[in-house]
Amino acid sequence: MSRLSWKSTGGKFNEAEVPPKPLKAANDNAPPLKKSVGSTASAQQGDRYPGIQSSAQFIRGFQPPDYHIDGVSQKGYLYSTTAMTGTGKTAVLLLIAAPTMLGRPLGDREVEKGRVVYFASENPDDVRMRWIAMAHLLDFDPDCVDVHFIAGTFSVSEMFERIKTNVERIGDVDMIVVDTSAAYFHGDDENSNTQLGAHARNLRALTTLPGKPVVYAACHPIKNADPSNLLPRGGGAFIAEVDGNLTLNKGETVKPHHQGKHRGPDFEPIHFELKTLTAPSLVDSKGRPVPTVMAEALTKGESVKRADKARGDDDEVLLAIERGKGASLAEMAEALCWCTPTGEPNKDRVRHAKDRLYKRELVDVARKGWKLIKRGHEAAVEARADKHSAESGARMAADLTRKRDG
Repeated sequence: MSRLSWKSTGGKFNEAEVPPKPLKAANDNAPPLKKSVGSTASAQQGDRYPGIQSSAQFIRGFQPPDYHIDGVSQKGYLYSTTAMTGTGKTAVLLLIAAPTMLGRPLGDREVEKGRVVYFASENPDDVRMRWIAMAHLLDFDPDCVDVHFIAGTFSVSEMFERIKTNVERIGDVDMIVVDTSAAYFHGDDENSNTQLGAHARNLRALTTLPGKPVVYAACHPIKNADPSNLLPRGGGAFIAEVDGNLTLNKGETVKPHHQGKHRGPDFEPIHFELKTLTAPSLVDSKGRPVPTVMAEALTKGESVKRADKARGDDDEVLLAIERGKGASLAEMAEALCWCTPTGEPNKDRVRHAKDRLYKRELVDVARKGWKLIKRGHEAAVEARADKHSAESGARMAADLTRKRDG
């Protein structure tokens, strides 16, 4: 298998070898052509004028969507992928790369099989560890797959022709990941609409490479972002230039959806689980296992089960707080008989439930442990009624089974 080959100095491209090449504005933000005096201006405007078309002629120009992830992202489109630190941007983008080259579904969704190029800039070693672990978990040989990596930062606009030459050598590309967008921004003001618009157009140029790949650019969110406001950091011209802003929200699972902009029909969120794991070949210099994090896609049925389990845990913890059971996480886990596989109190399970209850404004921190607030007392009444109804239904079902079998 051929590989990408780049000359570099200290992890960066020798930018002096290729002169800068200005890129034309793309998308719906192309500036209007400047008028000039005389017949030349008329000729220029005539070149841009498409002429009047009939309805039949107009609809014949329709291009059917060519999806990369079915119903979510399209080939030839540029998507920002925005999430807060620690949510799993790299883990999710690497996971999308794996089924792309393997031709496997992503949860319930079909993924178009193809070649991947991954721009790893911020922490290439972290990407290497995750990819090694993913190869072990998904059972593929990383020496023989059609995924290619570029480690280091450089100017996309100045290196575009070299990138294109390398892509032509390895063959058409179907997916490109830019991790992260900020690492390839070579301006001096990330809040400048002019500079961010030019940066987005440089990234959009990657969609014109052979194969018309979809491009996912991992982005940091704006300052003081929350799950309802996950827009890419920088000037508004950036999001105006992309075709969609995919977002990742972390709760019981990591849930990608979209905010701010999405060209195409709405779609049901996909759910991922973040896992900490090791691999036989992923060890430190002393031979000890090195843990890393990767994402795993969940089917709709699996995500519904996770949500039901989380709601059940929330109700159990809510009622335990009402009864005053356990001031510490360990004490509450013991009171609820929640144990880890090794028999230790499952403090993480209690912590996750308390965090969810706190976000829902049902509980608050007390001097000793936690307490219910007004809405929490109301929710506890509902939880108790639901629990009683579920237990009664289970007893009735068990009685009917005994009578039938007897």
